[in-house]
Amino acid sequence: MSNVFTFFEFTRGSYEDYDRSHTQKGFYKHTGPKLESKTLSEHAYNLIREEIVSGALIPGMRLRGQVLQQRYGLSAAPIREALARLASDKLVKQEGQKGFRVVPLSLKDAKDIGELRRLLEVEALKASIAKGKEEWEDRVITTFHRLEIVEGAKSSEGDYFTALEHRNRLFHDALVSACDSEWLTDMRSLVFDHHERYRRLSRTRTRKSRKSIEEHRALMNAALSRDADTAAALIEVHLKRTTDAVEKHLSEQISDGTASS
Repeated sequence: MSNVFTFFEFTRGSYEDYDRSHTQKGFYKHTGPKLESKTLSEHAYNLIREEIVSGALIPGMRLRGQVLQQRYGLSAAPIREALARLASDKLVKQEGQKGFRVVPLSLKDAKDIGELRRLLEVEALKASIAKGKEEWEDRVITTFHRLEIVEGAKSSEGDYFTALEHRNRLFHDALVSACDSEWLTDMRSLVFDHHERYRRLSRTRTRKSRKSIEEHRALMNAALSRDADTAAALIEVHLKRTTDAVEKHLSEQISDGTASS
């Protein structure tokens, strides 16, 4: 995505002021070739979806059409189509004539999404282990190696965490990539996006205390050994630790009165 726009971490400051200042400086402008209408809609969907999942568009934020048009350098039609699609994905909420808003985070949703992610991930992983061939093994090994390199680094920079999240997803996608159920993989991918929004809350808070490298290595070894039961048990523990960390963080925010609503 680096050839489309420069990523900036979005804070809780004024959305309109922030976006107006950065638009004037030339950020977020589409610089690729002219796209067809359907492709523009898909492009808008991917851009907005990524920024919602990453937290750049913060939970509860009102999404104004004109501001989004300036932000991404797109016209009104693809933005509207993208928002309607994101509403069906439950990443944005339509509020009648008021437009759209990023779906807020909640402790209840964190629990529900975490449990659903666990159920889908286990079934997809088991199916993938049963069906995976040499190409699947190569993909798992390669994505783990690239993730391990980033996980072993020590940095608090935004670019570091962006790379870490990207490689983490590639590894988990690789593990289930041989699953031959399109319904299962589509549902798993949708829930992954929702879980990712919550999971990123826990990343900086648990990085020092959690040994993610060891968790991922054990998961890879079990999958490549075709030990589906062990792999399923490991992914359940891995995801539960993430969900527990998210719930703890949200509970603390609620206690402090800083949780988004």
